[in-house]
Amino acid sequence: MNKIELVLGQTVLLELEEECLLGELLHVSSDRSFIRLSDVRDMITKESYGIQTYYNSEIRNIQVIASDKAQIQTGPSEKAPDNSVKSTQLSIANLDDTLEQINNYVFIHQTDVKYHDSIRYLKKQRYFGIAMEGIEHGRHSSSLSLLSIATYDSIYIFDIKWMKITDEIRDLLCNDRYRRVLHNGRLVKDVLQHKFGVHVGKCFDVMVAHIAISKTENKSVIEEFSLQACVQSYLKLPANFFDVNINFNERPVNDSAKREAAKHVVFLLPLQDLFIHDIMLEPFYSNCSKYLQSLSRNPDFINSLTDLRNKNCEAIEAVTPVKLGINVELLDVPEEPTTILSQASGSN
Repeated sequence: MNKIELVLGQTVLLELEEECLLGELLHVSSDRSFIRLSDVRDMITKESYGIQTYYNSEIRNIQVIASDKAQIQTGPSEKAPDNSVKSTQLSIANLDDTLEQINNYVFIHQTDVKYHDSIRYLKKQRYFGIAMEGIEHGRHSSSLSLLSIATYDSIYIFDIKWMKITDEIRDLLCNDRYRRVLHNGRLVKDVLQHKFGVHVGKCFDVMVAHIAISKTENKSVIEEFSLQACVQSYLKLPANFFDVNINFNERPVNDSAKREAAKHVVFLLPLQDLFIHDIMLEPFYSNCSKYLQSLSRNPDFINSLTDLRNKNCEAIEAVTPVKLGINVELLDVPEEPTTILSQASGSN
């Protein structure tokens, strides 16, 4: 059991050999040989078990889940991703929303009313997570199965083995009006291009983002980093949250396969937000914060402005200069548009 501080009433995430459970801490034995949880529920099946006791020998990992206003507590046995800059964890509310989203997927196997309602909704969105099943061998894959599209609150699973790629789905995949998020997207692109003639538009690849922020010196050597590893490392969910033994080729598609496909796409948008806003743009946000505070932190700014107006530039030093970490000399300013504007001004 992780050497973390356990306090009665905490919500904990418990990883067993074949289960991933969420519950409220009811009791911890004095020697930490077992714990007792109340309101236990399986994260995958949503089944509730009430009060349960778990022994140290069967617990692979335990994490304290933060509330919306609290931070995550992690133990020394939890390792951050070796090459990552920052990781986070879904709060209780976000975790509940994610699990609900996974279980409320919309499965579509033909162009019926449900299909048209889904397309109508997706066309109003801007950002998609996209995942495909049965594409391990790219264009040479013989068991293409499912295409999943996730928004921030919904998941749509299309059975492309039966209904193929429609013109509406093709537009969602190609049109640069939309922003798509993939993981290891070269397999998706290869399949769509060579199997369906679909040329995927602009995409954000979370595996490429992981490589970009990693501390690996030789970035030309691309080592595949699975989606499961990304979710475990950056969002702090247990490894056995995913079922790697699901067969997506069986028809009709069973509920377990549909739920697993939903799990493969639901985390792509949260991972994109983490990479872009918490890691890649963190220095930029820091500079923006410095700039925004450059005036407000001056306790006598109003009087400084008055002096500046009445006494010319005598009070200019009262406003503390802000130093931004932006090298202006490295910015290329195109000269041609300026020349054209100057010629236009001269001709007038």
